Amino acid sequence: MNKRKRAYHMIDGEILTDEDFERMADDVATQDFDLSKLTRLPGRPLMGKAVAEVVPVRIEPEIVKSIDRRAKKEGTTRSDIIRQAINSFLAG
Repeated sequence: MNKRKRAYHMIDGEILTDEDFERMADDVATQDFDLSKLTRLPGRPLMGKAVAEVVPVRIEPEIVKSIDRRAKKEGTTRSDIIRQAINSFLAG
């Protein structure tokens, strides 16, 4: 079987192949790393006092279109519009 070579384009423009990843995996498996020297990159900022919980919800397509129009008009995201609507409903 003929395997196609795959190329992965990194954000900095570097192109890596499957062989590059295999070499990196071998390096990690055969070397000791001092993880205490690594700095943790921040993730998304907290929305409140704790990590937000993901809550899957089904919404009718027409309502989603309305949410998206509102989000575009306000320069925000679909998620933010939904959070605002829930907060407004619960406050009322």
